Parts: sequence; structure tokens; C-alpha cells
Amino acid sequence: QQLALLGSFAIIGGLITLPLGWYATFRIEERFGFNKMTLSLWLGDLLKGTLVGALVGLPIAALVLWLMGAAGPVWWLWAWGAWMVFNLLALVLYPTVIAPMFNKFEPLADETLKARVNALMQRCGFAAKGLFVMDGSKRSAHANAYFTGFGAAKRVVFFDTLLKQLSPEEIDAVLAHELGHYKRRHIIKRIVLLFSLSLAGFALLGWVSSQAWFYSGLGVMPSLDTPNDALALILFLMVVPLLTFFLSPLMAQLSRKHEFEADAYAVEHTNGADLASALLKLYKDNASTLTPDPVYARFYYSHPPASERLTRLQTAA
Repeated sequence: QQLALLGSFAIIGGLITLPLGWYATFRIEERFGFNKMTLSLWLGDLLKGTLVGALVGLPIAALVLWLMGAAGPVWWLWAWGAWMVFNLLALVLYPTVIAPMFNKFEPLADETLKARVNALMQRCGFAAKGLFVMDGSKRSAHANAYFTGFGAAKRVVFFDTLLKQLSPEEIDAVLAHELGHYKRRHIIKRIVLLFSLSLAGFALLGWVSSQAWFYSGLGVMPSLDTPNDALALILFLMVVPLLTFFLSPLMAQLSRKHEFEADAYAVEHTNGADLASALLKLYKDNASTLTPDPVYARFYYSHPPASERLTRLQTAA
């Protein structure tokens, strides 16, 4: 019954946001020439995403509900441990199991570019399991490159749109920026931060779930003869954005700091002018705002505004 309540809440929430997702893809993205998706592909992604969410989410939800009823007052500590194991497992399985369900990943075929990339990674002391090209153009005109996976499962992924838009030197610079995140231990720092914040969140949930005022203050009457675990989870998920809202500027500031550090690393190992020209192309091709409102940028932007970023690159170069 409790698992059905959680599932119903997720389904209703998904149905409410479904029109917004459709509008963002087929109206906003379409208006600026970014959308490449067909309605059938969009619906297929929606179906596959729902199935993956159910296959992954229902077991972890069932485990948390069981721990809430069976593990005593410190159930939240056990639930946090299970949640962390799940996140680490997802880092390993995502690139090889989940991501290929949505996109096609082919080995990088350009031997010249492959040699450049391997030389760069060797200079930086970085090893990856493979270099892959993702068919991002099937869904969007946006371009990107990223590392995915964890430990021995790390792989480098280029959007096919990126390879078409940037020169080999610019691709080197963008890849060096991504390498900078690994070499400056930003990934590990973010994982540790995620662990810490989620531990605080589970501890808070463990406390408020046993407080009658938590339910009555939100206009809900808890059951007196059946467990309220699923109800507590739902109410907490609805309330916690009010708390994380005030963390947004701090998290955004930390992310911008990491981006500057990754840029500096790229300048050390490639040409800063190549990174600057690559960023300008990406800003243009993604129709990014070059002069955003400074207050909004400080609060929400995970990447520095273009003017600040390019100024630092010129100074470093």
C-alpha cells in the first residue's frame, strides 16, 4: 500500500510536468532551431525513462520503507548507506547499461583526432576505457563533451555536434577543461558533498517523520493505526526544496569556482586562445546569454558568465 502511494505520487507528478516538458522541447527548443526530436522519439524516451525509473526507483523505495519500519530509530542511517551504495553503483552502470538505451555510442573513428586526444590524456596522466561519439544530433543541436563512469569504467564521450562545430585544437582545449575537473578532484569533492548533504537530509527526515506537528503543520492527519512512512517521504520531498533553495547560491558559487579552476588547467596544457574560441562558438551555437543579470547569475549559474570566463582566460593566456 505504501509503495503504491509513492508510485501514485510519482505518476501524478510526472503527468503534471509532462505538458511543460513537451512545450520546452517542441516549442522553446524548436523556436531557436535546437530541437531535432520527433514526437515518436520523444514518446519513446518518455516510455524508456519511465521503465528505468520504475525498475530502479521501486526497489530502492521498497528498501527505504522496509528500513523505516524494521531498523529502529536509526533507520535513516541505514537508508542513507543504501542510498549511497545505489549512487556509486549508478556511476559504474550508467555509461555501459543505461545511457546506451537512449543513445548510440560508437568508437571515435577519426584517427588523427584520436591520436591528439590520447596524447593529451597521456600528458595529463589520465586513462579512460574508450573514446566514444554519441549521436546527440538525433535529439538536439546542442554540443557537449563529457567524462562518464567511475574508476576503471571512465570513458570520454563527444557529441557528434561538437566534432562538427569545433576544430581539433578547440576540441583539445575543451577536453583539457573536462580533464581539469578530474585532476583538481572536483568529482570526488562533489561526491563527498553529496554524501554529506544527503546524510543531513536523511537525519532530518528521521527526526521530522516522528513529529506530529510535521504532518499537522502541512494540513495532513497521520494515521494512528498504520505506518506513515510513505506519507512522511512524500511530505518531506515536497518541503525540502524550500530548504535547498537557500543552498542554491552556495552550490552555484562552488560550481563556478570549479569551472574557473578547470579553465586554468586547460590553459596549462593547451592553448588558452583555443579554449576561448571554442567557448565563443558554444555560446553562440547554444544561444547563451552573454550578459546575464549579475544577481540572477550569482544565485543560479553553475558556470561563470561569458564575460568573466573569457576575461580570465585572456589574463591566464
